[in-house]
Amino acid sequence: MELKLLLHVPQSDRFVPALKMAKNFLNACRSEEQPLVKIIVNFEGITVLKDFTPYTDLFNELLDLGGEVYFCENALKGFNIPFEAVPKGGKTVPAGIKALVELQQEGYAYVRA
Repeated sequence: MELKLLLHVPQSDRFVPALKMAKNFLNACRSEEQPLVKIIVNFEGITVLKDFTPYTDLFNELLDLGGEVYFCENALKGFNIPFEAVPKGGKTVPAGIKALVELQQEGYAYVRA
């Protein structure tokens, strides 16, 4: 049985709570539950990339647990943030809103951080 969690971060002040919720979820699940976590960062949430230093440790802890973090390319462009600002291990999606819909169709449970 797979437990799939999708966390949505449209505001920068919700990024840390999303990382913590994702970590808590993964730590609470048993391996046979096959937990999967994806975080989608879009809209104003993308501004966390202007200075990612405060988030690096927590971000890397989540990646080490198997979580995935996706940053919206439309938001990167809209907020004039270079693609190079995406941290190592982070991924991008062309449109965060489309990714949110697609992942829900794949059975991910949506939670707004």
